[in-house]
Amino acid sequence: MVRRYAEPVQVRAKGTDGTASVEPPASFLWRGRLYVVRAVLGHWRERRSWWTEAAARAVHGDDAGGASGDALAGAGQPASLSDEREVWRVEAGSGRAFGLGVYDLCLDPGRAWSLVRVSD
Repeated sequence: MVRRYAEPVQVRAKGTDGTASVEPPASFLWRGRLYVVRAVLGHWRERRSWWTEAAARAVHGDDAGGASGDALAGAGQPASLSDEREVWRVEAGSGRAFGLGVYDLCLDPGRAWSLVRVSD
């Protein structure tokens, strides 16, 4: 069974000081519990759902707020509808009593980590 989440997590990558990087995750903190990565099962990039973002809605005239052309810039930053996020599928556990699970950790273009899927 696969469960989907969109929850922020703190990730410590291998060989780094804990900041987001392209290195594989070594551990992550989710819901107050530390999970240690035992194996990296996969790594890929995927497109975000850019069509739901304000810039895409503004291009198609679906801007509910009636914003001007500045809506494409989005809070002073240029909009990039082609940004991809990086996903790491890892096998991890939080101790002997809980066993191992498969977790998909996502690093978005803004360099924030989130947990997106958990497989039992």
